Amino acid sequence: MDVSILQICLISFWYCFANISWPFGSMGQWATLNRPLVSGLVVGLILGDPVQGTIIGATINIMYLGIISAGGSLPSDSGMAGIMGTAFAIIGGLDTGAALALAVPMGLVGSVLNVLTMAGQCFLIPLADKWIDEGKSNRIMLINMWIPYIVKTVIRFVIAFVILYFGANALDSIVNALSGPVMDALSLMGGLLPAVGVGLMLLTIFKGRARWFLFLGFAATSYLNLGTIAVAFIFGIIAVLVVGFDADDLSAFRSVKGENAMTYRYFSKGDLTRAWLRWHWFCESCYNYERMQGLGFCNAMVPLLNKIYKGDKEGLVAAMKRHAMFFNTDHNFGGMILGICASMEEQKKAGADIPEEAFVSLKSGLMGPCAGIGDTLSQVVLLPILSVIFINLASQGAVWAPVAFTIIFMAIFYGVGYWMLKLGYNSGGETVLKLMESGLFDKVIEVASILGCAVMGALVCSFVTFNWNVSIVQEGVELFNLQTGVFDAILPNAMPLLLTMGVYGMAKKGVKSSYITFAVMGLGFVLGVLGLIA
Repeated sequence: MDVSILQICLISFWYCFANISWPFGSMGQWATLNRPLVSGLVVGLILGDPVQGTIIGATINIMYLGIISAGGSLPSDSGMAGIMGTAFAIIGGLDTGAALALAVPMGLVGSVLNVLTMAGQCFLIPLADKWIDEGKSNRIMLINMWIPYIVKTVIRFVIAFVILYFGANALDSIVNALSGPVMDALSLMGGLLPAVGVGLMLLTIFKGRARWFLFLGFAATSYLNLGTIAVAFIFGIIAVLVVGFDADDLSAFRSVKGENAMTYRYFSKGDLTRAWLRWHWFCESCYNYERMQGLGFCNAMVPLLNKIYKGDKEGLVAAMKRHAMFFNTDHNFGGMILGICASMEEQKKAGADIPEEAFVSLKSGLMGPCAGIGDTLSQVVLLPILSVIFINLASQGAVWAPVAFTIIFMAIFYGVGYWMLKLGYNSGGETVLKLMESGLFDKVIEVASILGCAVMGALVCSFVTFNWNVSIVQEGVELFNLQTGVFDAILPNAMPLLLTMGVYGMAKKGVKSSYITFAVMGLGFVLGVLGLIA
């Protein structure tokens, strides 16, 4: 199909918008608008085929189920992969398999952009420190949000526009040149690629007794033809029953009875909410290798610090310095730490003997454990499980599925985030430690691991395509077929499962995900060209 300059500009703008953190927040935007599941629908709308865009985006998203950004790592850019893969597939009239093949290199291009962005933003830190030393708190938002956003948007728009403009114009010629065995091989190769996403996802959940449920979910789909949603519902109930919860698991929550004596003495609920929103929206606007979320945390605290240190420039400067240090944790737990620090600042203002080291010790002591629990719950539990459910619906052409996915994820994400803020501010670090030591989070993670493994087992059957095309034919009569005569007769979907477990095995041995992806692509292309798979 022909694509206009306006459509190219709109798609390029969407790529930029999906990579900023407003209005859904840094984690919210990355988990929703930047996902192929959602961006596929948007690109489809721009190109006039929302149904096909939704289907292609959902299929590409499977490859990125195991991609997380925990600990400051920068995985392959699922946003670039989903947007460009969907756009080129619709423009060139390609099937989902070929779309997956196109998405992989685009994801790597986006990953390089992210690395360069984090490195480049380190150069903003000296200017931020200069303004902090001068007490210019009103400029922290400028250095943390506006300058990085403007630079990133211009660069990303130009790169996306160039890729789309020249790629779209050349696509018809490329497709015509590769039509036949090569294009067929690319489509077959794409059928293998979802195994990469599932295999990498298993790296975090395939452990303990949860691993048995991968094969149970696989069997339920292979032999009973249960859909992904049915498997999620049934095994969700089974997981809760297997793990078991009792009254002691909730004791940490019941212990939160009284409120901090300093609550709302200097800050109003509106003050705290505004600070929390600044954290959620802009905690990673200037994400960099030197301070990670440090400048974002300071930016969130600035409205509170301006109020409590009004007329005290020395106190304001000292407070901004201690909150602009290195910091990196989960977004929701980061809001809880923000609440604790707000409470401590109130106590310090009231005359409590709280040294500078107390803030540093608390933040550095909590950010690691909180990241471990929070990233697991949000990126390994909530996001993949919701994604799988709505990917299944979107792959059938349900254009409402990406919208419902976004609404549900954001409702949970913001609801938990605000609760964490109140928990930190009202109860302080003691309650937080009780929650972390209670064992409740461990049980929630195990339930999610069991459910996740079962759903991944179903996903292997539904989305990984690996069928042998080896047969013996004599005088036009098929005497033997390797796929139907052996594999389907013994264990349907055996090859998709073996391929997925092979990906998991390589990832567990430390092989880089990019190497695994290219290995699977090479395997699929060679077998496809040789006509050994169908």
